[in-house]
Amino acid sequence: MSTEPLHLSIESSGHAVALALGHVHTPSPRTAVQLPRQRRGQLDLMPRAAELIAELGAGPHDLGVVSLALGPGSFTGLRVAVATAKMLALTLGVKLVGIPTLDLLRAQHPQAVIALNIKRDTAWSAGPGLEPAMRPLEALRADGRPIVGDLDDAQAPAQADVAVLYRLAHARIMAHDYDDPLALAPAYIRDPEAVVLWDEREQARTP
Repeated sequence: MSTEPLHLSIESSGHAVALALGHVHTPSPRTAVQLPRQRRGQLDLMPRAAELIAELGAGPHDLGVVSLALGPGSFTGLRVAVATAKMLALTLGVKLVGIPTLDLLRAQHPQAVIALNIKRDTAWSAGPGLEPAMRPLEALRADGRPIVGDLDDAQAPAQADVAVLYRLAHARIMAHDYDDPLALAPAYIRDPEAVVLWDEREQARTP
């Protein structure tokens, strides 16, 4: 077995949770798996990661870097992934690399407009010539380029590829560009819908 530290990638911002594993100086993962969708991976994430590490003949203390998608995306999935990564950083001393999901999808679909966190006819979006911003869906459709997002008329769903996450994180690893575990946080972009509805109800009650 190689003594080189391992790099674990966690993609939990989309509809499914996926893991990829390889050695830190290898630009592509050795293995990648998708966790059962019905459980959202929250209970299976660490046991399945431990299995992948064991399959390479290694143990938890061989883990050197954890990379993860930061969102926007699944509120619970992102929260679990970030908490898991921070726990590994604080207990095992692993380094962390967080990649915005918008960057992952732009790398996968360089000619498309990416539309994320779609609510109330707006989306967190970016594309060729478009910097990340909240935009009306009407404006994105009028742009004329293919759209990647959870829309009926989208070219493809907004599902980030964990192997792309691994490769983008690898470039940062080679540049020794890591995130502060204490500062790392999900990119929710806007409050969860339940919080918005709660605030609206409270405002309606205020005389």
